[in-house]
Amino acid sequence: MDLTRSVLYIEDDAINKMLIKKLLTAHGYQVIEADNGLDGIQKALSEQPDLILMDMSMPGLDGYETTTRLKSDKKTEVIPIVAVTAHAMKGDRERTLAAGCDGYIAKPINVDTFVEQIESYLGGKQEQLPQQEERGYLKEYNRKLVERLEEKVRELGSANAQLEARVAVGVEELHKTQEQLMQNEKMAAIGQLAAGVAHEINNPVGFINSNLNSLVRYLDNMVEVIDLYQVMEPLLEEHGEVIELLRSVRTRFDLDYIKQDVRELLDESIDGTARVKQIVQDLKEFSHVDEAEWQQADLHQGLDSTLNIVNNEIKYKAEVIKEYGDLPLVECIASQVNQVFLNLLINAAHAIEEFGTITLRSGVRDGGAWVEVADSGKGISPEHLKRLFEPFFTTKPVGTGTGLGLSLSFGIVKKHGGRIDVQSEVGKGARFTVWLPLKQAGAVADGDTTQDGGDKTGEIE
Repeated sequence: MDLTRSVLYIEDDAINKMLIKKLLTAHGYQVIEADNGLDGIQKALSEQPDLILMDMSMPGLDGYETTTRLKSDKKTEVIPIVAVTAHAMKGDRERTLAAGCDGYIAKPINVDTFVEQIESYLGGKQEQLPQQEERGYLKEYNRKLVERLEEKVRELGSANAQLEARVAVGVEELHKTQEQLMQNEKMAAIGQLAAGVAHEINNPVGFINSNLNSLVRYLDNMVEVIDLYQVMEPLLEEHGEVIELLRSVRTRFDLDYIKQDVRELLDESIDGTARVKQIVQDLKEFSHVDEAEWQQADLHQGLDSTLNIVNNEIKYKAEVIKEYGDLPLVECIASQVNQVFLNLLINAAHAIEEFGTITLRSGVRDGGAWVEVADSGKGISPEHLKRLFEPFFTTKPVGTGTGLGLSLSFGIVKKHGGRIDVQSEVGKGARFTVWLPLKQAGAVADGDTTQDGGDKTGEIE
C-alpha cells in the first residue's frame, strides 16, 4: 500500500469523523478533515487528495452541491468522490451518483469491510446509473437547485421585512438628524440589499452553471454518436448486420428522447440563470452602489430597473402602462433619483385597493426632464395634500408606514434643483410629477411643490 495516499473526509459530525479517521490512519492513510462543504472545497483544491469521502447532509453547502462544485473544477474533477451518508430514503444512492459521486457507502459503516471498500474506489471502481434512470434523477436534482434558489429569494424577502421593521423602530432617532441622515440610512440599506442579493445568489448560480456544463458534455456525446451513425448508415446498406446493430444501439439509448430532453434541460437552466443575472443587474442599476457621484443618467433605465425591484409589490395590485417620451441624459445622482421613483411606485401601489393601473409618462419641458407616476387609486384628501412632504406624516396604520418616503423624495429632488408636482381627485387617483433640470447649475435651486387637483384618501408613506 502507498503510505502517502491521502483521503479528504468532509463531515460535520465529530463522532463519525473520529471513527473513520481511526480506521483509515490504522491502515496507513493520511486523513484530511473538513467540517463543511466550503471548507472541503478549499482543502480539496489545496491538498489534492487521492480520494474524497463526503457526508451528503450538511448545513449550508450540502454534499450534493459540494460534489457539483468539485466535479466542475478542472483541478478536482478527476478526484474520486464517495458519499458516506445515512440511507434515509429510497433513491439516496441514485441521487448521489446523479450528482457526480463515484460511489456510495451507507451509514452506519461496516468497520470490517470499510477500508476494503475505500481501496476498491482508489483502485478505479466507479458506480454508474443506467442512462434512462440517471436522466430522471438529473431532472430532480436540477429542480431542487431551482427550489433552493427560490428559498434564498424568500429569505431575502424576510430579511428585507426585518430591515423595514428596524427602520420603523428607529424613527424617533432619525427625526433628530432629519433629511440628510434619513437619506444616508435609506441608501446604505439599499446598497446592503444589493450586495446581499448578489452574495446569496452567486452560489445557486454556480450550481446551475455546473449543471449546464455537465449537460453540454452530455449533449456533445450524444451528437457525436448521432453524427457517426448518420455518416456510416449510407455506407453500410450492404451490411445488414451492421445496420441492424447501429439501429439497435440507437433504440437502446433512445437517442431521439435524449436529444429532446437535453435541449429542454439546457434551455430551462439557461433561462433560470439569465433571470437571476437580470435580478442582480437590476439591483446594481437601481442602487448604483459604485457610482454615488453626479453623472449623466438615463432616467428611463433607472425607472425600469426600479420597476423590476418593486415588481412583487405592484404585480398583484396594478397593470403598469408606459408612455415614455424622448428623454436626453440627465445630470443627477442616479441612485438617489431611483429612490424617489421607488417611493412613488410603492405609494401608487398602496393607494390601489383592489386592482388598477399605474401609468408612467415622461417628457421634456422648461429645460428639464419630467417623469410622471399616475395611479387609479383612492385619491388624496385636501387636508392630507398640505402635509404630504412633512417628515413622519403617514395615513397608513401604525407599524406599516414610516412617513419618510415622500419627505425623503422631496429632499432629493430639491437637492437636484427640481420639484415635485402633485395632482389628485378623490376616487380618481393621483399624479406625482418629478421635474429635474438637464444640467446642474453652480448653485442648486430650491425645490417647489405644487398641490393642485382634488382629493385623495390613499395611504401616503
